[in-house]
Amino acid sequence: MRSFLVSILLFALPASAATLQVEVSRNGFAGPIEIALAPRVEGNLPQWSATKTMSAGRSVMQFPDLAPGLYTVLARGPQPLQRLSAKANVGAGGSTLHLVIPKGKTALRVTLAGEPIARATVTLTHDELRWETELTTGDDGRFAGALWEPGGYRAGVRRELATAPHIADVHLTAEPLSIDIPDRLIAGRVAGEDGKPIGGAIVALQTERPESTLRMLTLSAPDGRFEFFGVREGAHSLTARAPSYLQSDAVSFELRGAPAHRSAELTLLRGMQRAVRVLDKRGLPIANATLFTACDGHMKSTAVTDLEGRGSVATTSGSCVIYALPKEGSIGVGQISGAARDVVIEVPAGTSSLKLALKSEAGVAFADLWLLMRIDGAVVPPAIARQLVTRGLSLVTDAEGLISLAHIPPGTYEFWPYRTEAEGRLLYDMTASFAAPISMNVLTGENNATVKFKARR
Repeated sequence: MRSFLVSILLFALPASAATLQVEVSRNGFAGPIEIALAPRVEGNLPQWSATKTMSAGRSVMQFPDLAPGLYTVLARGPQPLQRLSAKANVGAGGSTLHLVIPKGKTALRVTLAGEPIARATVTLTHDELRWETELTTGDDGRFAGALWEPGGYRAGVRRELATAPHIADVHLTAEPLSIDIPDRLIAGRVAGEDGKPIGGAIVALQTERPESTLRMLTLSAPDGRFEFFGVREGAHSLTARAPSYLQSDAVSFELRGAPAHRSAELTLLRGMQRAVRVLDKRGLPIANATLFTACDGHMKSTAVTDLEGRGSVATTSGSCVIYALPKEGSIGVGQISGAARDVVIEVPAGTSSLKLALKSEAGVAFADLWLLMRIDGAVVPPAIARQLVTRGLSLVTDAEGLISLAHIPPGTYEFWPYRTEAEGRLLYDMTASFAAPISMNVLTGENNATVKFKARR
């Protein structure tokens, strides 16, 4: 009893607190300055946990009772580009951060094929510390004002709320900046099977180029309209989803040159709800497993299991496949056909890993190459492969021509290489017709393989 009481008391002791003092050299700026503070988590957007206003004439601000660690500090003035940021390493004894406000100014102009975009909204994200600020151009497409922090930013330009932003990497300096958006437009409408518009649907545009894949999202307007303007050249794929509906089939096409416009109608169908339960090899429920549902190779819905391993997905009335991915790794597959409503997916233990390198006979790596994968007879369609990237199962080769799959179940793995999603979709439809060029038996533990392809003559 005594030792139990002591452990509780030790657990209840508060962590040591520290104070961050922010000192600002105003350099002639006399207005109020808002100081925001966020714990720094590498790769994440800042989540501001404390904000204080430094009134005109003051130059020192304190943040007491902080846990020691790394923080992002942002000083904000009234104008959109009056922003100055820094990292602060707060030790147990506290720290002092010095900020010096510069007297710089900048100007920018936003145009579409050389013509000004009036009242364009430009969201700027700082390249390193990832904080955001937003400005609006005038009727002439121009903006001018103070610039406290020159450097690299990612700019997202919108001309109206139902328009997805055009993305461009920019460098803000004292020199005037021009963002000229190419006249390439993808627009359309989201509707139900009855033809009525669906507002608030999430419309996704995926653009594939040899060097990169870009995914953009926007919401359909109340009349179902959506628009992506200033899109990049390349192979495009459009989908839409909304609550209580199946995800639409992908509309795929290429768009090149300028001007280039494409319209698309996306139809959402109401699906059949299927109860799913996800278990491990011992029959125990798997909580927080992500469920991806594909019907005829098209992504249709997603869900997450509860504490009892239960979830509900929307499917069509035809043949569908559910892919279950536990947070801890591995992958399970469940088949659905006909009127069957309940599905139990048993996920094998993810006791294997695979590193597969694709190279030419001369040893040159095949980078940015996607692989269509079949596991013990179950094919993973390209639409699902795109989702697996976020789960640590990337089926696209890196700069060294390598894919690394961790925490996967042992079994027979087959692969077909492809470049674009359209190629992958064609391969998916034909997997029963010809053998995979890459086939291997993945055993428990680490598996490493290199596949070399002969050059075409």
